[in-house]
Amino acid sequence: MSGQSAKYFVGVDIGNTKTVYALVHEDGTVLQKFRGPGANYQEIGAEEMTRRVREAMLLITQAAGISVTDISAIYYGAAGADTPADFEIMRPALAEATPGVAFEFDNDCWIALHSGTKGGPGMVVTCGTGNTNCAMNAVDEKMRIGGLEEMLGDVLGAFAIARYAVSAAMRSEDGRDEPTILTSMLPKAMDIASNADFITMDINSDRVVTIVQTFFEAARKGDGKSLEICWMLVKETLKIVREFYNGLFQGESFKLVLEGSVFKQKYEPFTKMLELALHQKYDVEIVFPEWDPVVGAIFLAFKSVGVSPESAIVNRIIKTYTTVEWLA
Repeated sequence: MSGQSAKYFVGVDIGNTKTVYALVHEDGTVLQKFRGPGANYQEIGAEEMTRRVREAMLLITQAAGISVTDISAIYYGAAGADTPADFEIMRPALAEATPGVAFEFDNDCWIALHSGTKGGPGMVVTCGTGNTNCAMNAVDEKMRIGGLEEMLGDVLGAFAIARYAVSAAMRSEDGRDEPTILTSMLPKAMDIASNADFITMDINSDRVVTIVQTFFEAARKGDGKSLEICWMLVKETLKIVREFYNGLFQGESFKLVLEGSVFKQKYEPFTKMLELALHQKYDVEIVFPEWDPVVGAIFLAFKSVGVSPESAIVNRIIKTYTTVEWLA
């Protein structure tokens, strides 16, 4: 690859609460990375999404001493890119953010997959703020399962886990369900008098983190109800893996990427329960990426213009992404 037309690439991970941008040179050196506000158009509208992306692109290119028009390709992994209607809204909004620059986008599950497999085939199950899952085999056949909302069957995700924990604590406190130490642990952790006080609390992301941490602490202590919920989460993950395996990988070994804040914390005994169950049934390599999903967006930016990065470039992208300072 040579020439100005293939010199810089940008990967973007559009989320609800934050958006991560990474600018990389064609040799795989990450030049700038920036964490900006969430840009999911479903939360802020298409016009505001355009404004936020445009400002971030200007920021990272100016910091690198180049122009936005020097970018060869951008790839967006976007929370909120779920239906054909979403794509119809997002495509012109993203085009307006960087006029004349080539770009592609899809749901953010695909960048999480490519990040964990370093651009290769496999499947990803995420358990972060929410949940999304997708898979691709060696002949580029693809599947996606879930990742829409709890009403449509999603079980995994920090907010969902927090609800299971609070519900178990409340039902134990008022006698509707079996005893659980969550009944006393959650009010203490949240500095409230009883679990009923959750009804007046604004359950924001920081509070969800505290609830989830407390829940897994109860599970580590051997609390039966917490362990029951852990097993429910394991079974949901196994169901997703089963469907991907039957659809794309039957009889083959495969990589399973476990992405998202809950998986990355490797809470026990949840992680051990999941690993034991997976290895009992499949020839699987389980991957917990030590870098952000936006790395997968970088790989896909290269691929969007027909370039498959060689292993040296892939490794340089990962190494320099993890060492470069965040742009203030």
